[in-house]
Amino acid sequence: MAKLIVPQEGEQELGSAQSETVQLALARQRQRDTIQSVISSMILVGLLIAVLALITILSLRTEAPTIVTYQAPVPEEERIERPEVNQRARPNPPGQKSSRAKVIASQAPSPVSVPIPDNPVPEGPFGMSDEIGEGWGDNEGDGTGGGGASFFGSYRKGKRVAYVVDFSGSMGSTAEGGGTFAQALKKELTESINNLSSGMYFTVIFFSSRAWNLTTEGNDYVGNGWHGLGEPPHTNWYPANEGIKKEVVARINSMPVNGGTMWYPGLKMAMTMNPPPSIVFLLSDGEPRDGDEISFNMKQLNPGGTPIDTIAFEVPGSPAGRLMEIAKNTGGKFVMVYKGERKTGRAAEALTDPKYD
Repeated sequence: MAKLIVPQEGEQELGSAQSETVQLALARQRQRDTIQSVISSMILVGLLIAVLALITILSLRTEAPTIVTYQAPVPEEERIERPEVNQRARPNPPGQKSSRAKVIASQAPSPVSVPIPDNPVPEGPFGMSDEIGEGWGDNEGDGTGGGGASFFGSYRKGKRVAYVVDFSGSMGSTAEGGGTFAQALKKELTESINNLSSGMYFTVIFFSSRAWNLTTEGNDYVGNGWHGLGEPPHTNWYPANEGIKKEVVARINSMPVNGGTMWYPGLKMAMTMNPPPSIVFLLSDGEPRDGDEISFNMKQLNPGGTPIDTIAFEVPGSPAGRLMEIAKNTGGKFVMVYKGERKTGRAAEALTDPKYD
């Protein structure tokens, strides 16, 4: 039988003392661990703050490179409004026209530019005199080798030229220098076509109440023409060789005038040609019945943005203003023929005032 060993009083006191010593040692160890953790955290935070401060200081001290831009001043000649001048035209010798030009001369230098007259070289009466082709055409083709056409003094480079011309009844009116508007137009049109260089292509589209081309059959061109609804008829390009020119000119000279004035059918026929024209001349002597339709639908009518050079033929006021608007909206040139004189620039624009209606 085993004996139960009971600790004596001295032994109990010794065990209690050892337990207290262990507890104190553990408490001191936990305190040291806590202090070390706090110190380590403070050191880490301090290092992080120091790194951020160093980055901030370096970024503030780094100088950003200075970027310098330069824009060249616009040349003075681009800001000055000047009338268009045919650079290839040769000056006419002094004559009766010279007396109408004002000459401003001075031997002293002046800081103020001399104003340019609106129409420094006015053309003489066109009528049916020999001056029509000589004054407006250059009689030398395009002279550039790249193709070009001149019509009533408006010159433009390109390979395919479409003449869209008014053959309404009013073109039978008497011109300033004799003959009719139609006769003067036919003479200038003949001159322009004959001056086209080989390698170019051209076509002529006539319009009045309707539009027709060189292939329209019959003698009633207005009745057989296109009214502007649906698909336009096919229009041919003709090579600018001597044989074709001769045939086309003969057809033009035999063409009668008749009917009212509508611009849309003729322009639509020209703009839907394939390939499209690179030069378009639009000439008219009257107020069109479809002027508003053309103004509102110019982008749809001319999606390729082909420049349209317009000629207002003895029709000042609102009709000329519509033609000037077409030229401006398409990047073309505007010419005014008034009382037998060709005008451009401010002189032509002045004649679009409604007071002339």
